[in-house]
Amino acid sequence: MIVPYILLLSLLMLALSSSDAAARIYKRVNPDGSIDFFNKNERSGGGGHRLNRNISSKFDGIIETLSQKHGVDPKLIKCIIRVESDFDPEAVSPAGAMGLMQLMKETADYYNLANPFDPEKNIDAGIRHFKSLQNYFRNDIPLALGAYHAGIGRVKKRMSLPPIQATIDYVNAIMSLYTGETGNYSEHAVRRLYKRIERDGTIVLYSR
Repeated sequence: MIVPYILLLSLLMLALSSSDAAARIYKRVNPDGSIDFFNKNERSGGGGHRLNRNISSKFDGIIETLSQKHGVDPKLIKCIIRVESDFDPEAVSPAGAMGLMQLMKETADYYNLANPFDPEKNIDAGIRHFKSLQNYFRNDIPLALGAYHAGIGRVKKRMSLPPIQATIDYVNAIMSLYTGETGNYSEHAVRRLYKRIERDGTIVLYSR
């Protein structure tokens, strides 16, 4: 009876590992310096899926109109959608995020989104949600992206990206598409707040 139990446990661990890997974004640096992003780890045997760096789609008109309405850069929204759903309005993540901007049910309900698979309404709710995060973090785009991916609570706790590799990879992927530059935003965000204790015992928090 021990052998079947061990086999079952091994299969369960493999399934959990595969599910976690599928939700992450992986990076490969090519010999010429270019960078490819994947939503599946090549080492898992899945072959990987190259992230399409073209952010144009049939939803451009909707994105630009709604982005202008809510005061958000449409290019950034296009980058978010490319990484979140690859412009698939029917996309559903393993965690249950839905539609183009991959909204969780709680977020969809908050913005009174009855049909999260309606492209225009999904984009509108997603932009409004991201705009609220952008305002909260005073236009710090990497922190707003981190909160969009991992939840505002995990980011505002330290006012930095949480130590979650999937979130760091997510922010790096979007910022790479958005700026056209390679960067690692983990250090930029994680080391944002510092503490200094003065001689009189006063604690001073500062960002630089």
